Amino acid sequence: MTQASTKPREISDLAVALAAARAGVAAVRATPQRRENMTYKAEADPVTEADYRSEQAILGFLRHHRPDDAVITEETTTPHTPDASRVWLVDPLDGTTNYVHGFSWSAVSVALWIDDSPWVGAVVDVNTGDEYTAVAGQGAWRNRAALRVSATDELGEALIVTGFPYDRHERTDICDTSFRRVLGAAQGVRRLGAASLDLCMVACGKLDGYWEEDLSPWDMGAGVLMVTEAGGVVTDQHGEPVSTQTPFVAASNGRFHYQFLHTLRKPPLS
Repeated sequence: MTQASTKPREISDLAVALAAARAGVAAVRATPQRRENMTYKAEADPVTEADYRSEQAILGFLRHHRPDDAVITEETTTPHTPDASRVWLVDPLDGTTNYVHGFSWSAVSVALWIDDSPWVGAVVDVNTGDEYTAVAGQGAWRNRAALRVSATDELGEALIVTGFPYDRHERTDICDTSFRRVLGAAQGVRRLGAASLDLCMVACGKLDGYWEEDLSPWDMGAGVLMVTEAGGVVTDQHGEPVSTQTPFVAASNGRFHYQFLHTLRKPPLS
């Protein structure tokens, strides 16, 4: 059978997600890394030529292999298509600020959600080429090795990662209160700058927990599935399951999750 005669659905959803993410990474790597090509969508929210090239490569792949599915991407508004129950969430370059500064923590993330629940996810590290994949009910992997969250039992022994919103200069309350609470309760807090990879590190057991407010669906679309399929827990601030409309995401190995949520919710430190 020739490639031209291959039917779109003959490729699995996971294969589509991973191949699309690989195409995005190839586009990023092929783009000259020049700061003069950088613009800003908002203060402290840069976008580069690499973002756009990656997104176009991913969109082209998805349109060919899943033409009836809806797509939500970071840089381009696309119309909803007939099968709106199947939605692809695409972050063509997660960690753009890291990328433009040459800090090696950025990735391409592609996920499929069905009926507002994560179904498959693929995150490919732009710098190392490491590939993280997950399928609902079937597990999560890094380069085909199964992932498992950490065994840390207490928040006081946990290494936590977070992120800050791009409008943090106007919303210092988010950066101040929740950060201070967790910093006072956990063993350590990190801020690395790419939600997809942060969540993959929780799935790998290298980090014990993650939280962030004001997330967009493409930021966490693949990562939340990595964590849950690796045995962890992901909820909103109330302990409820996340959806594409959930801006607050908390993830952990599950052992101290509700202690974690309580810490995030309690009154600010005096």
